[in-house]
Amino acid sequence: MTSVINTATERNSDIKKFIALVHKYTRINELTYENVHEFIDRILIHELDKETNTRKIEIFYSFVGKVDSGEKPTENISYFRQMGADIKSVAI
Repeated sequence: MTSVINTATERNSDIKKFIALVHKYTRINELTYENVHEFIDRILIHELDKETNTRKIEIFYSFVGKVDSGEKPTENISYFRQMGADIKSVAI
C-alpha cells in the first residue's frame, strides 16, 4: 500500500510540473529548440513497414510521457527520394 501511495504522489507531482510547463507556453510566439526541448522528452521513430509504406512516430512529453488526445492519430505523407516512394508517417 505504501508503494502505491508513493507512486501516486510522484505521479501527481509530475502532472503538476507538466501543467506548469503548459501554462508557461500557452502564449508562445516563437517555436525554438529550447522550448521544444523543454516540453518534449523524446520522439521515437519506428522502422518503416515496407508492406504499407507506413512508419509510426511516438512523442513522449516531459513529466507525463505519451498523452492520448482521444482523437485520430496525426498522419503525414512525404516523398522519400532514397526509396522513390511516398511514405506515410503516423504520429500517435
